[in-house]
Amino acid sequence: MHRLHVKIFLWFWLGVLVVSGTLVSLTELSHSRAEDDRAWQEKYTPRLDMWARQESGILRREGPAGLERYVGSFEMDPGVTNYIFDADGHEVLGRNPAPPVLRLVQSMADWPAGKPRVDTEERIIAERVIDVRGTPHVVVVDWPSPSVLNRSLFEFLSPDIYAQRPSGASVGRIVAVLAVAGVVCFIMARHIARPIDRLRSAARNIANQQLQTRVDGSVLQRKDELADLGRDFDRMAERIEQLVTAQRHLLADVSHALRSPLARLNVALGLARQRNGPPTSEHLDRIETEAERLNKLIGQLLTMARVDSGVDLERPTMFDLGSVVEEVSCDAEYEARNRQCAVEFSQQGTCVVEGAREMLRGAVENVVRNAVRHTAERTRVEVSLNRRQAVGGARAIIRVRDHGPGVPEEAVDTLFVPFNKVLTDGLSNPERTGLGLAITRRTFEVHGGSASAANSPDGGFVVTLELPAQG
Repeated sequence: MHRLHVKIFLWFWLGVLVVSGTLVSLTELSHSRAEDDRAWQEKYTPRLDMWARQESGILRREGPAGLERYVGSFEMDPGVTNYIFDADGHEVLGRNPAPPVLRLVQSMADWPAGKPRVDTEERIIAERVIDVRGTPHVVVVDWPSPSVLNRSLFEFLSPDIYAQRPSGASVGRIVAVLAVAGVVCFIMARHIARPIDRLRSAARNIANQQLQTRVDGSVLQRKDELADLGRDFDRMAERIEQLVTAQRHLLADVSHALRSPLARLNVALGLARQRNGPPTSEHLDRIETEAERLNKLIGQLLTMARVDSGVDLERPTMFDLGSVVEEVSCDAEYEARNRQCAVEFSQQGTCVVEGAREMLRGAVENVVRNAVRHTAERTRVEVSLNRRQAVGGARAIIRVRDHGPGVPEEAVDTLFVPFNKVLTDGLSNPERTGLGLAITRRTFEVHGGSASAANSPDGGFVVTLELPAQG
């Protein structure tokens, strides 16, 4: 129900029904009244002359009681009433006719006997009759006016104005109109909504960093505003791709350019240590520490640029992900011993993946080493690999959990943002560059996977990595 083409279809269909109902009602207002007037005049005008002579005679012979029995024997349509008035304009049977009937009777004083008088506006037929004694009477048939809306619908369902219920052909006519209107409206709705769906798909691909995505050519061939929107979208996507590509190239170029002076700085630092004594060693140690941090940062920037460029994915290979994760866990175990903690690896099912093995190994290592640094002493970092069947195919799930203090909830969503540093007690760790987890997420995304993180309900922090697994 949330699909745009379904909403457009329903609104179109409702519009057709409203317009059709309005046209039927307007047709009734302009044409049906005349046809109905003709029908009731043809039905009751010939009967009125016979009723007038018979009722006048029965009233003379049998009185009002006999006349009442005679009038009650008539088979009339619902709402139709037969009146008879004396020379003074009083209804003989004591009934109370409507004011239009009384006005018509009063105007019949000089009307020729035996000639019907018709009031089409009020739907009344009257005739003046004189019995054998010369006594005048006026006989009236009052036909009620039907409701316009009820009459329109009733007449549309069944052209026979005297039918009591719609015929099978009338119902079939209604169903055919609704079906044809439904098919036409659905085609129109799909014609309008299809290019919007394709624009939405292209926007989703851009959001997933597939910057080369462009709008489908069928949208651009249209001669309407949606085609203009598609061309504007393509220009926007092209400009975004240029900006992001330029930014990535700049980052890679700057990182490469910094490597050479950094190498010369390390050489100069070594020479300085040889020619200077203990008084300057503290300062040289600080220079060396900062140089190492800078070297690490440049290395991570180059890794990020390499991941974004996709160079390592030009010749992907098939390999066992379990062996890679186990190797990383074993390496991390050696580092964990110095902190009096351990790394435990478990695997369920064989997980063969396709991609750049070393790139994925580095991404997993970032997460595992980060968990080792933050887990509490005498605890375990739990690394697990499972194979799970999903709608889009099998998935390899890597789950890394530590038993540390966790991360503030407001900072969880920013962990994978480049250069973001989580504050601990109001301070950031100078050893962190804020690129490790960003590189991990980007690596898994270019392999068709994902990376997410969350605090564990029973303490600690959990990072979940997913990759498409081969059959």
